[in-house]
Amino acid sequence: MRRSFGLCATLPVLAIVGYGCLAKPPGHLPSSVRVIYSKATDDSLGSSKDIYFLVARSGNELRLTGEDGFDGYPEFSAGLRKVFYTREVAGSRQIWSVGLDGSGEGVVLSAMGAEFSDPSVSPDETQLAYTRTQGGQSSIEIASVDGSEPKTVLEDGGPWRQPRWSPDGESLAVVGVRDGVTRIFVFDIGTGATQPLIATETGPQSEPNWSQDGNWIVFKRGEAKAAEIALVDLSTKQVTRLTDNEVEDSAPAFSPGGDRIVFVSRRPHGRYNLWIMGVDGSKVESLTRSKESDARNPEWI
Repeated sequence: MRRSFGLCATLPVLAIVGYGCLAKPPGHLPSSVRVIYSKATDDSLGSSKDIYFLVARSGNELRLTGEDGFDGYPEFSAGLRKVFYTREVAGSRQIWSVGLDGSGEGVVLSAMGAEFSDPSVSPDETQLAYTRTQGGQSSIEIASVDGSEPKTVLEDGGPWRQPRWSPDGESLAVVGVRDGVTRIFVFDIGTGATQPLIATETGPQSEPNWSQDGNWIVFKRGEAKAAEIALVDLSTKQVTRLTDNEVEDSAPAFSPGGDRIVFVSRRPHGRYNLWIMGVDGSKVESLTRSKESDARNPEWI
């Protein structure tokens, strides 16, 4: 059993994976904090990257997947009670799903010579948007949640990646490259039109995440140590910087209620850990404080 950010013991926990890691309860965190994420570990048992979720009420960190290699970019579907994620198999990335109770794990999208990643579930939970990479080119495709009827919706002007559905299901926030700089764009599925998220900004942008009301997008602004979390008001295109420090902050995601944001930061030990804050950047609190592992790609349950 791998160690989490607190004092761990090997013991049965529910039917999730048969074993969980009972960490020291955060105590100060509200019981509504439930986050799913990927965690990379490198210890005497080898290197692994698996999907975990954290229930702050009890301080439980539970591992949902346990295969050797890479599992990342989890996406939770509340109605289906499933987690979709990227798994690397024999050096090739595929999209898999598993029930929240650990049952029914299986491949959703795979193909010879192609790679699939960045799954995003549509608001009505009938479709997946994702990145398909083949021949060195990446495009955006949409398929049914079971992987059937895939179709390319955004290919020209790529490479494209990191699609995220708007709450009304009519648009995707996507990441592309313009003039050698990584930028966020909004793609209208119906018309095929693609517009920059913020036309006045020219710096790197990535990892978009919509608020549930569709009025805001939070994203990573900048790269490496200069990467911070920023928020854009879609009605005014006003940008607000939420973090300001000398370490990398990334992978922000709105809570279902829209009042908090979970994100990844390389504090306090230089490893990637999970943090939460208010939508105005206040009340910043740590969820994990590991010195031995890296937590990435958080999403709320």
